[in-house]
Amino acid sequence: MNDRAITPMAAAALPPAPPGEAGVALDISALVEHVRPTVVSIAATRGAEERGDPQRVRAGGTSRAIERAVGSGFIVSTDGLVVTNAHVVHGAERVRVQLSDGRELEASVLGEDEKLDVALLALRGATGLAVAQFGTSEALRVGDYLVAIGSPFGLRHTVTLGIVSAKERVLGLGPFDHLIQTDASINPGSSGGPVFDGRGRVVGVSTVIHARGQGIGFAIPIDDVRAVIPELRDAGHVSRGVLGVAFQAISHELARALALPGPTGALVTDVEADGPASKVGIEPGDVILSADDEPIDQAAELARLLGHRKPGDSMRLLIRHGKDERVKRVVLAKPVSEEKPAQKLEDVGPRKTIGVSVGDALGGGARIEGLDPRGAAAGELEVGDIVVEVNGQPIEDGAGFLRVVDKAKRPGTLLVRLRRDGEALYAAVRVE
Repeated sequence: MNDRAITPMAAAALPPAPPGEAGVALDISALVEHVRPTVVSIAATRGAEERGDPQRVRAGGTSRAIERAVGSGFIVSTDGLVVTNAHVVHGAERVRVQLSDGRELEASVLGEDEKLDVALLALRGATGLAVAQFGTSEALRVGDYLVAIGSPFGLRHTVTLGIVSAKERVLGLGPFDHLIQTDASINPGSSGGPVFDGRGRVVGVSTVIHARGQGIGFAIPIDDVRAVIPELRDAGHVSRGVLGVAFQAISHELARALALPGPTGALVTDVEADGPASKVGIEPGDVILSADDEPIDQAAELARLLGHRKPGDSMRLLIRHGKDERVKRVVLAKPVSEEKPAQKLEDVGPRKTIGVSVGDALGGGARIEGLDPRGAAAGELEVGDIVVEVNGQPIEDGAGFLRVVDKAKRPGTLLVRLRRDGEALYAAVRVE
């Protein structure tokens, strides 16, 4: 569903972002009454292959299950642009939006940004709608009041009150998750709904809940959302520049193994052949310390910076290569849509070392076949890992892994470069 012709875009002006202001509205009831007309409920239906779902339709002689997703959203233009989560409407064949006054309107999906989990909808025949005002998530402070409005479990316009419990939470959900944590109740069906500050301005978009926690919810910062709305409206997708590297966070143990002063920066684990980073000489094992003069204290910060750059943009990177620091200027490229297929592995007899069993991996490297929970590698390596390098020495097979480990200085740390589920990583294994 991607019918962009139904809504005139000329009138879809977005509200400006106000400067950050301290203070909280004293009357929460008045706040809710003011913002309620800007909040909508969303029902998305998808056709699915038969999986025992009791709700079915007959389409073209084929039995198909109908899946219904319930979510929330908020209006950002008078002619009916609505922001919600991408996961609420992804793959939908029909989207219906219910306004606060009970009217139901058909909607089309103008664009989705799955990495940020944001989608933009256009309501058919909408005019003169109330529009939510944007705040700024950057100005939020831990402890500030928040009001979340959504449709948890289909209960439309449910209002919950809480505070900012934390900022910049990284949950490992994607490259751009630095979420606002709140204790304002967020439940299934709240997804895509607005989170307001104490002055009735949207500062976040409800997105996920904690599977094992109560009173723990998360929202996408509105500053990130505002940045992608124009591109979703005009192009239907978000284009981001690619550096051509994979990278990971640096633990204290990795920092010691790399002779770093502390666990800061982004450790390069893999470099795309002929990619932007490769062209300027960046290699696995390098550490990216800053980008455009902004320090990279955590690897997630590099992902967020890249998330705001476009193909063709230039970035100035400070790289630690061994004991040297170098400045590299990189021109970001367009993303490559084709993913490399996972390498098929071959199991050749196990060998024991440092609490692991290893075998030869097809295409080179040593495959971890088993782990002793009491061994040195426990907690660092996993069954199925493909070790390709130890302390800078390439590993061609299981026997090569054994030789390098046997010759390693003890006590000491093995800096292991490996592939796990198709991704390149480093691990630090302490040996005595």
